[in-house]
Amino acid sequence: MTTEELDVATTNGRAEILRAARITFARHGFDGASIRDIAQEAGLSLSALYYYFPSKQDALYELIHSAFTWFSERARRTVDAVGTDPVDRIAALVRFTVRYRSTYRQISRVILRDTERLNSDSFATIRELQKESRDIFSTTVEEGRAAGVFAVESADTASRAILSIINSIPLWFSTDGTLTIDDLEREYTRFSLRLLAHDVDDAELGRLLALPLEELDAFPESLHSTPVPAER
Repeated sequence: MTTEELDVATTNGRAEILRAARITFARHGFDGASIRDIAQEAGLSLSALYYYFPSKQDALYELIHSAFTWFSERARRTVDAVGTDPVDRIAALVRFTVRYRSTYRQISRVILRDTERLNSDSFATIRELQKESRDIFSTTVEEGRAAGVFAVESADTASRAILSIINSIPLWFSTDGTLTIDDLEREYTRFSLRLLAHDVDDAELGRLLALPLEELDAFPESLHSTPVPAER
């Protein structure tokens, strides 16, 4: 092991390389980024980077795997914390996901754009993680459908529709614009409930917007940064 590799290994080297990979993939896309670009962003030699990640595929996989795992764990806790009412549960889940996507736009855009660049084995694993996160939505919607609260034929289709509009947020949202994250939470909560054929008045919407959510502060630093500007 070289002196530089030892320094990386005895500090937070993995996190720093992942931070550099996230920035590089967000800037250039997976196909446009090289392992050398990642090393330069991290301020390391190629040999030091290879100590942790033999290829940019490995770095991309760990970024996406970590993001999905982090999200799913906290999304489940968010839903469980608000009780058993299906409306409260889906509202809290929608708000948490909106807040996640609008706050962590850089890693979200890497996931949206570059997941399919993974090799077949890694992609299969990530697809399972995607399904797990989607199942949190479909299970919550199914609870409301079974209780007669949501008038949808398919909880899975409705959940996919809700997720599709939320997941597009990092492609256009910017904190420099006229909308705030609070505005997004309000609008997307109302959109989602209407999609489920459950409209609410302003007073009920206000109550739903006051439900507690999991904090985002614990998001891994390697996955978080000042977001890249939204494309217009």
